[in-house]
Amino acid sequence: MAPRLIDITWGREDAPKLTLVGKGVTFDSGGLNMKGAAGMALMKKDMGGSAHVLALSRMIMSAGLNVRLRAIIPAVENSVSGNAFRPGDILKSRKGLSVEIGNTDAEGRLILADALALGAEEEPDLMISLATLTGAARVALGPDLAPFYCDDEGLVSELEASAERVADPVWRMPLWRGYDAMLSSAIADVNHIASGSFAGSVTAALFLQRFVPEGARWMHFDIFAWRPKAAPGRPVGGEAQAIRALFDMLEARYAG
Repeated sequence: MAPRLIDITWGREDAPKLTLVGKGVTFDSGGLNMKGAAGMALMKKDMGGSAHVLALSRMIMSAGLNVRLRAIIPAVENSVSGNAFRPGDILKSRKGLSVEIGNTDAEGRLILADALALGAEEEPDLMISLATLTGAARVALGPDLAPFYCDDEGLVSELEASAERVADPVWRMPLWRGYDAMLSSAIADVNHIASGSFAGSVTAALFLQRFVPEGARWMHFDIFAWRPKAAPGRPVGGEAQAIRALFDMLEARYAG
């Protein structure tokens, strides 16, 4: 599948700008660092971030919130071909930072980085990214809790109150600056993965933060987007996570 950048806007141009960015990897084989059969089995769900962005966008539009909404979805397939990118390659990002490829199975943060840089160029009031980004988030919190990253204490309080109100659980994770050195590269401005296995979700968020302007309002969600075990009224399959809490927060902020 040829890659596409989906960029949709809605609402009055003079309304507060809200930008949603969703990872749209339609299938993730792992690329040249290919996944094993078990790791590849659920990779049809690697577009979960983009599905969440589309669903949240529909909720916002249906409610007529007072925002100038922008939804950005980088849609790609991570597969293997003669021109597939390789470990050790250096890519130039939209922001201008050079990025060393440490592992081709960490493709999601590469497309999100450019999409975040694009979205930040118009200085939105708030930018939110959603992605099925790391297995480390699942190891830390399991399939039900949606981890999120945000340095804006006011936004964090608003979201946590909304999550409690609508019973849509989220859990704040730290953008711990001390781990930023794990992304160092000898041949580029930054490596897109850490050199070891520690703090994988944190270092992925720290990588993305490099593509968001300092001081910008930004929230990042490292979601699972899947229900592995059936529950009453909730069959096995795609699962919405955090968007009910996000909508409740946005409705309170931007009610028309």
